[in-house]
Amino acid sequence: MRTLLAAVAVTVVGAVLLPVPAAAQPAGGGAERQTWSVTPASATGPDGRVRFDYVVEPGMRYDDHLAVRNLGERELTLDLYASDAVNTGTGGFDVLARDEPSTVVGDWVTVSSPRLVVPARDTVVVPFSIKVPADAEPGDHVGGLVAALTSSGDAPVDVERRVGSRLYVRVAGPIDATVRIESVAPTYRGTLNPAGTGEVDVTYTIVNDGNLRMSLLPSVSLSGLFGLAERSTSGEVLPELLPGNAVTLTQTVTGVWPLGPLDIQVKAEPVTSATQTLGGAVEPATAEASVWAVSWTALGTIALFLGILFALWRVRRKIRALRSQLPAPRTKADSAA
Repeated sequence: MRTLLAAVAVTVVGAVLLPVPAAAQPAGGGAERQTWSVTPASATGPDGRVRFDYVVEPGMRYDDHLAVRNLGERELTLDLYASDAVNTGTGGFDVLARDEPSTVVGDWVTVSSPRLVVPARDTVVVPFSIKVPADAEPGDHVGGLVAALTSSGDAPVDVERRVGSRLYVRVAGPIDATVRIESVAPTYRGTLNPAGTGEVDVTYTIVNDGNLRMSLLPSVSLSGLFGLAERSTSGEVLPELLPGNAVTLTQTVTGVWPLGPLDIQVKAEPVTSATQTLGGAVEPATAEASVWAVSWTALGTIALFLGILFALWRVRRKIRALRSQLPAPRTKADSAA
């Protein structure tokens, strides 16, 4: 999972972000570590907040501060900027690369010092402002405030290491908590044991069509004809699916008997939004599919058994046919004649 908060990410221009430890090794393999942090702050220094989180009105301006701390032994020159956040394909948190245009909260932020020099073992507080457009859509808009160090790597490209803090902006207005499930694709996998159970892999995509960020609990249940062989499994809670984003998951249901057609139901139940418990206030998203659970080993065994029986039957018919063609045995009366 890619995490912006309290983490560093390394990227090569034109490539995806890759997670690395919070203490980043400089490009080129030098012995000196270059490490820094970004935290919310007041005008005098870090204020204990773990992220930037606002409830705002359209058309308003909001001023705040961030603190950049150089944890290394030499001076750092960093680029400060804001970017929109996105979910990775597996549900992680990431922000757009610098060359990808931000259209929402990343575009609303103005940093007073886009280029910052931080002395060794020192902290610099930087003011920034958020100008919310008058026509801003209600709901959650998510991004990150990033301090980036760009250096030349071994290849003829630049390497950017980023540290940042998450930025959550909820614009007042009507909210919409709508989640849907699409592209459900189940696959049954049997075993070599003709009398054994198999597994069903269910791959599906959860889409957040609403305007709230939500954590979700995914689950899969299945049953055979007449409700036989019911099985179910729950996945790990998806920490945060951002508005307009989608995540593709695969869950495996084990101990499934090969009883033919199976009905499958996939569910994504909203759990929280911005730490607020939803507690059944939002209907879960559901989708259905079906799959045939067939043991090819068992079918092969049956086919082999039937083949043997058929072969024995053919041999028996052949023997009977040959016996019918043999001359009848001669009796004593036939010999005397």
